[in-house]
Amino acid sequence: MIKQSIASLFACLTLTLAACEQRNIPLTEQEKQTVTELTSNLKSQCVGRYMIDMPANVSITGSAKIQGVDFEAKAMTQEEYLYEVTAREAELKATRHQDGYQFLFANGPAWGPGTRYFIHLKDTYSGNISRIIEGYKWDKGYRIHLKIKASDVTTSTYKDDPTSQVIGNNVPQKTRLIFELLDTVRGRADDDVPTEPGVCFLGGFWPGKAGDDEKINSQFVLDGNQDVAFDLQSNTNGHEPNTLLQRGNDINAELKADPNGRTMRKGIVELQNMKAEEWLLAGTTDLHTLGNLFSLEANARASAEQEPYIWLTMHTASPNHLLQEYSLEKASLNSSEALALWDVITRTLRPRPNGF
Repeated sequence: MIKQSIASLFACLTLTLAACEQRNIPLTEQEKQTVTELTSNLKSQCVGRYMIDMPANVSITGSAKIQGVDFEAKAMTQEEYLYEVTAREAELKATRHQDGYQFLFANGPAWGPGTRYFIHLKDTYSGNISRIIEGYKWDKGYRIHLKIKASDVTTSTYKDDPTSQVIGNNVPQKTRLIFELLDTVRGRADDDVPTEPGVCFLGGFWPGKAGDDEKINSQFVLDGNQDVAFDLQSNTNGHEPNTLLQRGNDINAELKADPNGRTMRKGIVELQNMKAEEWLLAGTTDLHTLGNLFSLEANARASAEQEPYIWLTMHTASPNHLLQEYSLEKASLNSSEALALWDVITRTLRPRPNGF
């Protein structure tokens, strides 16, 4: 069904740029070929509780925060994992606080086999109230690292200070949370699309029903067009008082500040089981050349955990995790090509079946 929708959309695009939007800006033969090459081999990607199809040749980075815990996964062998956690233990044991405070408070296995955890001070120069709790696990070819901030005044130099008593000690509760999440989280390859409720993040999956405090971000950079990046964010606590189109005064003010700034298109978009709004801009980018910033938002004013705030952007001629240059002579896609690519990719955004 998705392939059919992409095909029908692209058929429209090859006739006229965004002809489905009742525009009349024809694509040249070269532009048609460029967009065809970029969209001929799309691959479904799982981000948070959503799916989106991206060109197969992309470089991906991402971050995830669930229940206040930072999730991070990295592909490695089990031997590499064991070496890393052993090195981390040695590093923490050797670390000294500048004022002589105890730095490492606990380390050892968590609940599952092969897991490790560490509880230590936040840094080597602050007081001795703040803690960091780390958890490590290897699963399906990925090292999974969990981290959360905590505090404990009861073992600090401020334990007898009445004004500090309100801080208390939340290390036991947060340690248990790390153990619980570590017990269920698992490694995940890019082409592994789960069929159960849960959250996809780069290199991993956490199974569970939708809840508050879930923030997921992924960036996709085209390998052959390294100045082109898509950013997709999902945030259950990031809802806005106004929708994208309702924030038009602010957007138009920024456009006026750029002599090259202009709106290419804006309006309501019907996605699969979801209504969104988009605002597509052209102008001068941070790399001091002409490019595009396209934005799409869904569930901006929703409040239910089943409707996280979704924000998707596409930048051209802009910095990203692959491109860190200070200037760029020319965008790799012109505005017509960028808009055609945008229309194909964004219309594949949909909730993952049984994801919630």
